Amino acid sequence: MTIATTGEAGALPEILTERRGAVQWVIFNRPKARNAITPWMEDRLIEICREVDADPAVKALVLTGAAGDKPAFMAGADLSCLQSVKTPEDYTILEDRAETAAMALEAVRVPTIAALAGACVGEGALLAACCDVRIATPSVRFGFPIARTVGNCLSIKNLARLAAILGTARTKEMIFSARLLSADELAGAGALRGVVPDDDLTDRTQELAEELAGLAPLTLWTTREALRRWRDHGLPADGDADLLRLCYLSADYQEGIAAFLEKRRPVWVGR
Repeated sequence: MTIATTGEAGALPEILTERRGAVQWVIFNRPKARNAITPWMEDRLIEICREVDADPAVKALVLTGAAGDKPAFMAGADLSCLQSVKTPEDYTILEDRAETAAMALEAVRVPTIAALAGACVGEGALLAACCDVRIATPSVRFGFPIARTVGNCLSIKNLARLAAILGTARTKEMIFSARLLSADELAGAGALRGVVPDDDLTDRTQELAEELAGLAPLTLWTTREALRRWRDHGLPADGDADLLRLCYLSADYQEGIAAFLEKRRPVWVGR
């Protein structure tokens, strides 16, 4: 396991990274704070996404939370960070950092999985929504209870991220009721790949990541990129010619055709 630290003397690592074969795991590691995210953690997540983009040996990325007395993926942002927001400039910095982390996760070249247990609240729910696939235990509780807690609001882009996995009506109901959604509700909305026992979360997530890692990487990436563009901009005037060109003119496309005709498993190279 490779441990990333804050660089502060005596500080505990807030993010752990571990490579398991072709799968890069990222573990939010503030269990006493239920893995609430800090600005350093946001910056480190952005950095990890860049490292994954630069390492062709990585085929999938998993986010999860370290277990403490109670399971938690991430219980939102660290409250001390929220207390520091006094001016429009403070608010802009806070939002911009969170948005940059979300965008980095959405743009990373490999498929992403959120392995969820316990609290998945606020920015934790946002990062989980940014992932391509989510898998959870029955203990997960997902949402933004801001209408009865801190009284802030979500950006249009973040609401669009939530609506993309939950639907508009369920997103509005979740925020208007100020309650957290259960694993069954998330699964019913189609937001989860599966609900698994607590003891199986790590193994089942690794199996899922390896499954995704074995699929055509350009197909996965262009699909998620096309859906992101559609969500953010509607149908673009210039279409999707660059994405189609990337796939149809790739070595992987020729390999896929040859493998199909030869009745063998294709060997994907991602170009």
